[in-house]
Amino acid sequence: MERKPFAVMLDDDRAVAEMYKLGLEVAGFRVVIAQDSPAFFMALEEELPDIVVLDWHLPGETGAEVLERLREHWRTARLPVLMLSNFSTEADGAVDRVFSFGALGWLTKSSTSPALLADRLWESLRWAKP
Repeated sequence: MERKPFAVMLDDDRAVAEMYKLGLEVAGFRVVIAQDSPAFFMALEEELPDIVVLDWHLPGETGAEVLERLREHWRTARLPVLMLSNFSTEADGAVDRVFSFGALGWLTKSSTSPALLADRLWESLRWAKP
């Protein structure tokens, strides 16, 4: 049996995250959802994922701040990361900030179905392989 790629999703909107989780599981991923950054970093300690999906608006910090923390640690510095948020990409230079920390893409929740997210994750994993 082939190993399923493992994704960790950080999103404080449980219902939306569960919808994406179900779609990703149908597409062949194993998924863990974290609703805040302490739970997210605890999940990374338990098992390093193949790819990460971050929301922008999180309790107490932004997705860019979480991504910056990922990049500061040798163990997580090279993890592929996609942003998935309804936050306006034009505000506050958000997109520039996450791309400067190495995000592979920014998807808008309102126009990204679970199937499209799965396609983008598969594409990102293929691109990110050495």
